Amino acid sequence: ITMQPGFSAQAPPAAQAMTSAPNVAAAAQFCDQVLSWPTVVFMPARDSDVAKTMFTGWSARTVTIPLATRAGTQVNFPQLHAVIQIPRYDHFTISILTAHDGVCVAQASGHHTIVRRGPPSMYPFMWGGAPYAQVHHDHSNTRKLCPCILGNPAVHVAGPSEVLTDAENMGNSRNLLLDVGYCLLCAGIPCCFVGSAQPTEFIVTNGAGQRIATHEIRGMKSQDTYHTQTSELRVEEGSTPEQRRLALMARLYHIAIECSMSPGTGAGG
Repeated sequence: ITMQPGFSAQAPPAAQAMTSAPNVAAAAQFCDQVLSWPTVVFMPARDSDVAKTMFTGWSARTVTIPLATRAGTQVNFPQLHAVIQIPRYDHFTISILTAHDGVCVAQASGHHTIVRRGPPSMYPFMWGGAPYAQVHHDHSNTRKLCPCILGNPAVHVAGPSEVLTDAENMGNSRNLLLDVGYCLLCAGIPCCFVGSAQPTEFIVTNGAGQRIATHEIRGMKSQDTYHTQTSELRVEEGSTPEQRRLALMARLYHIAIECSMSPGTGAGG
C-alpha cells in the first residue's frame, strides 16, 4: 500500500525489540501528548511479513498503521505506529509504538470469536509497561431494523475508572438504507448500493452513553477498508487522558478483528 506523499514509510522496529527500550515512561507521556489533540489521523497502512497461500491470499501478516495529528488542514508526520501482528486468522497482537524510536507504549492481544451470550474472554491491555485495562468484544450491536443480521462486534475496554464501548453506528443513514434494502430483497438493491457508498461510523461511548470519540471511514466497506483509507478519530472536548487511551485501543482492537479475518469473510454489515 503506497503511503501518502510527504510521509515516512519507514517500518517500525521488529517485534522482538519493542519491549526492550528503557524509556517507556517518556514514550507513554509522548503518546498522551499526541492523544491530547482533538483529531488523530489514521493514515493508509502497509502489510509486511505476509505469509502467502494459494487459495485465500494470506495466512499471516503484520499491518502497520501510522498515526498522526492534524492542525487545521495540515496533517503532521506520523508520531505513532499501530502495529497489528496476525500470526493466524482471528488471532492478533496490537502494539502502539513511537514513530521516531520504536518504543512500545501499549500492547494488547485478542482472539476474535462470535460471542452472543455468556461471559466473553477478557484480554489485558498494557500501558507504559504495566497492566492498565482489559478489553473484550461481543455481538450485542445489532441492526436497528434487521436485528437478525449479524453486525460488527462491540468492543469494550475497562480502564482504571470507567468502561468505554466502541460500536458501529447502526442508526446512521448508511445502515438504515442497508436495512431497508435487506427487507425489500431484490427490490432493495438500489438502497443497498446507495447505503454501501455512505461512510461507516464508529462511536466510542462511556457507561452513561455519552459520546467520547467518533471514527468515520469513507469508501465502500470491505475487509481491508479500515486500514487502506485515511480516516480520523475525533475525540470530544473535555475527554480525560484515560478516555483517550481507551478510545484509541478500542478502535485499534476493532480494526484488528477485521484485519485478522480470513479473506472473504467479515464481521457483518
